[in-house]
Amino acid sequence: MNDRTQEILLILQEECAEVTQAVSKCFRFGIDNVKPGRPLTNRQHLENELGDLLAMVDLLKQFNEIDLNNIEKAKHEKFEKLKQWSSIYENQTD
Repeated sequence: MNDRTQEILLILQEECAEVTQAVSKCFRFGIDNVKPGRPLTNRQHLENELGDLLAMVDLLKQFNEIDLNNIEKAKHEKFEKLKQWSSIYENQTD
């Protein structure tokens, strides 16, 4: 693994942790809550962190470290698992 890939993966790991923290704030304080002294809601903060995460995924793609076809396949497989094992799709009207 070259230094660039190692750095991208390290930052990706950090961004995953920041997404986890943002999700935790949504659960603890509410998704539309604004922390005093901060200009963003927890939802907006989560959106920013997800954007940072996606930027790192895009860099992995840009430098041919990951295969987007494999990611799309895995994503669709996850949707099928969720349909089977979660309640996310129950009573879906749209």
